[in-house]
Amino acid sequence: MAKGDKSVEATSFGGTSSDKCLVDLLRVHFRSYCEKSTIHCVRYLYDPQLHNVERLIWCVLLIISVALSCFFYLLLSERFVSQKLQTVVHDPQYPVFLVQFPAVGICTDNRINWSKLEAAKEKFLPANSSGELVESFTTLVSRLETLRFGSYMASLAQLEDDNLEAVGFVNLTDLAIFMTLQCEDILVTHSCLWRSSSFNCCEYFVMEKTEFGFCLVFNSEISPRSKAIRQKEGFHFYPRHNAKAGQSTGLNFDLLINESFKRPDSQANDNVYVMIKKPDQLTNVVYSMTQNTETYVTVRPDLTWTDETTRSIPPERRNCLFADEQSELDTHDAAKKYGKPFQLTNCLNRCHESYLVQMCNCSLPIFFLYNNRVKECDAASLRCLARHNDIFSYDKRRDEDALFSATKPGMTCSCLVNCYLLDYYTATTTLPLSAHKLPKDPHQKLFKVDVHYQVETTPLYRTSLEFTIIDLIANLGGIFGLCLGASMVSAFELIYYLTVGLAMHLYDNRYYGVLSKQLRIKWGKFKSYLKNEVSHLAEHPANQKEVGKSQLRHPFNQRKNVW
Repeated sequence: MAKGDKSVEATSFGGTSSDKCLVDLLRVHFRSYCEKSTIHCVRYLYDPQLHNVERLIWCVLLIISVALSCFFYLLLSERFVSQKLQTVVHDPQYPVFLVQFPAVGICTDNRINWSKLEAAKEKFLPANSSGELVESFTTLVSRLETLRFGSYMASLAQLEDDNLEAVGFVNLTDLAIFMTLQCEDILVTHSCLWRSSSFNCCEYFVMEKTEFGFCLVFNSEISPRSKAIRQKEGFHFYPRHNAKAGQSTGLNFDLLINESFKRPDSQANDNVYVMIKKPDQLTNVVYSMTQNTETYVTVRPDLTWTDETTRSIPPERRNCLFADEQSELDTHDAAKKYGKPFQLTNCLNRCHESYLVQMCNCSLPIFFLYNNRVKECDAASLRCLARHNDIFSYDKRRDEDALFSATKPGMTCSCLVNCYLLDYYTATTTLPLSAHKLPKDPHQKLFKVDVHYQVETTPLYRTSLEFTIIDLIANLGGIFGLCLGASMVSAFELIYYLTVGLAMHLYDNRYYGVLSKQLRIKWGKFKSYLKNEVSHLAEHPANQKEVGKSQLRHPFNQRKNVW
């Protein structure tokens, strides 16, 4: 490339390398680039066949094209920096059998089996207990019948009259477990069906803690018994999956509630609540089922996953957390053995526990994981639950107070969902039982429950960046190609001409020798300024030889020429 320009340079500079000027060399190099450039309009800037007016027109067109390219680049950069998210349907026919069937919890409104009161007295009270202590214990058991986090029916006024301090030695968790209704008490034997196949109800309905209290849960993986079932069934087969949809294709069971379980003048009703939740979730909302009815619980799974391109966005903007973004748990935290995904799924439950600890300085393993960092609530702590029931019953959004005239107290939890989000949308249909299906004993209440999928396929949603770095590069390439006819090769070509090509052009025209000579002259002038060759040489001509050999002057020597 550079060798082909020597003839032009020889004509321009008269054939002598000493007369070459850097500006002239750059002009020749720029002309060479214009003749060979792949960018549109550039070759017309030095075309000898064009008139100066035509060159001016092409120059204006080139400037306009470059300006448009820069303008579009700023628009694309602003769009890229904004980092907007978009959610699209990744798979409209995602099979539901690839999704875990939900865990189904059964919770009675009455939390205790009153018929076991005498057995509880023998177990939890010392021998020869006084009548006052027995009465206080009986009152404590009655207060447990509606004990649930956030919806405790006993009022503070009622609890103020109770002598709860007398039974402060009783462990509430052990008492609640002993008094709660067991699987054998409420589930009808041989009524449980899974995908139209019969199974032992009490083998797979496990007693687990929720914020509603202890409930019987099917298809869970939290409690030790559930983990044993998973070990027995196999990790690929438990929690269970279901491929069919419609009535009688999922879980079917019958409940039979006896009025003898309730204490006289009980505040609890005869309703039963069903809870649909994820298998690794401690608690969720409940749906009420009335007595002597058949309830169809229709479940539609909803799955949304956020891809890895969103990791550059703060979690508060993408509204989700990846599993590895969770902070490390304390070594004494009970949730540590479950892992970070469990902590993320049950973030609200852990936040609720923190409010209980803050308000009452204790925790209740009836509703939460056992927390050995704080003491366990005793009987007297029930007053604290009743006192702050309005706070425990309401989850607040962080900015909702600006939209309500009256500020409602509640628990503000900054919880984000998992970036692999699985939700179960639930709808219930309740029908009265026909006369021949009603229990013959009027003191018994029958509940028939059918939990099934609504559809066999569900849309799978994907959340990703609306404009990624690949989109930015592709759009920039299209814009520069449209306005300038340029490509990545054109950019490399320009960089080459500005660096390696220019260096080789100067080398071929022997400019480095001229540059070296000029630098030596300037360096000599600079050294002569530093030496004593300005005035004292004229005064002492005999010492010119010695002065010529003198070293660099010191600022305090030869004060006639001091700086």
